[in-house]
Formats: sequence, C-alpha cells, structure tokens
Amino acid sequence: MANNEIFSPAHTAPAASLDTLRFDALLFDADDTLWENNIYFLRAIEEFVALLVPVAPDPREVQRVLTEVEHEYIPRRGYGSRNFIDALHEVFRRFYSGADGRAFSLAIEAIGEQLLRHPVEPMPGVALTLATLAERHRLLCFTKGDREEQSEKLERSGLRVFFERIEVVEEKDTAAYQKLVRRRGLKRESTAMIGNSPRSDVLPALAAGLWAVFIPHRYTWEREEGRVDPHHRLIVTQTFSELPQVLSAVSVRTDALRQE
Repeated sequence: MANNEIFSPAHTAPAASLDTLRFDALLFDADDTLWENNIYFLRAIEEFVALLVPVAPDPREVQRVLTEVEHEYIPRRGYGSRNFIDALHEVFRRFYSGADGRAFSLAIEAIGEQLLRHPVEPMPGVALTLATLAERHRLLCFTKGDREEQSEKLERSGLRVFFERIEVVEEKDTAAYQKLVRRRGLKRESTAMIGNSPRSDVLPALAAGLWAVFIPHRYTWEREEGRVDPHHRLIVTQTFSELPQVLSAVSVRTDALRQE
C-alpha cells in the first residue's frame, strides 16, 4: 500500500461540543476483508505464467497482456472467477500460433478449477467480531462481482448468519452506494462502509456521504488501490478485531452531526 497515505480522523473541537456517534448500520466488503481472496488469483497467475513459458517466455509481457485483457473484459463482462479464467484463455490465444492448443486449454481450466474451489475461511477474529457487532448494529454485506459466486462464498464461509442482507452489484461506485442507501433506508450520517479497497470501499462511500473504515490488506488487487487522503468521516484500523473499539470511540461535533 505504498501509494496510500493513511490517516485517522482528527477531532479538534472542544470536548464539550463532541458527541459519541452510534452507527446504525455497518456495510462490509467480502473479498480480502472477511476472507482471503486475491492471494488465490496471484497463485493462479503464477501457474499460468509458468504454463505459457514455451510460447511466451517473458513473464512481464504475459502480465502486461493479462492486464490489457482484463481492462477489456471487466467493463463488458464484469468481475468473478469465471470471467478471469476466460481472460486467461484469451491471453493464451494472443500468444499461441500453433494448430492445436488443447493441452494448454485443459491446463488453464485446471488452474481455474483450483481457483473456483479455493478455501473460503474467515480471517482471524472476523467471526467473533461480527458476532459482537451484530448485537449493536445492522450488518449488511455489500460486495461486487458475480452474484451467485459471492453469495456461495458467503455461505461457505459460515458468516452468512451475521448479515441482515447480502447486496452484490456490478460496480461499487458512488451511485451504487446512493442506491443502496435509498433501497435499504440507511442513514448516511450513521452508516459506515468497511473494507480494504480504496477504490471500491473507501472513496465512493465517502463521496456518497457515508463513513468509511479502511482496513489495509497487503495483497489488495492493484486495480482496487487508490490514494486515501484525510477526511473527517474516515477511520483507519489495521485489524478487523479492532472494529468494536474504534467504532465505539468515534466522536463528532454535535452541530456537524445535525447538519449532515
């Protein structure tokens, strides 16, 4: 996360004018917030690059073309493991000029099968923390990608029981947050989005008038990175288990709370 500047909220008003904020609803990202995800894509890419050595010996060129294909595919086809696997096939086709690439195609499908079946295990402290937070707040899972895949991963994780609803959208931009607020009757001034992605969790949530809790993850997908600047509705914590403590410690100016 070297390209991020991380800040915690600063409260400079006199103590007499501060009120503790009680969050009504908490929105949670799924991949790389509740469980590991991108590490499995990185492993798949490593295996794919090794597979293509006979036809594409330069790994940097393979990575470049894969990024190019993903940028082409995602706006048209969305996110998800199956679309990623299809992207691997397309990268292979752009390098391979032989008559029969069936062996490569089968190997790519094998890589994809491992990706589709990767473990979905909650990160340390996630289940216990969600159980604690569910006693005080509405919990919603707000994620993007393939609806069936994301819903199935939440069930496999064993965490579905903690969430009032799961919302899966094609893109988590400012408009998506605004629609979610209206659809679920959320109060912007007392709703927080919690996740590891500046691009999908932090920046659009703040733009939509919500709070954002940024939990940096060392393996966040580079497409999800972004610059995080100071903001009075931004909270930063290094571990999921710290959420109850940091959320209960948020204070705001009484007049600002009324205005927002």
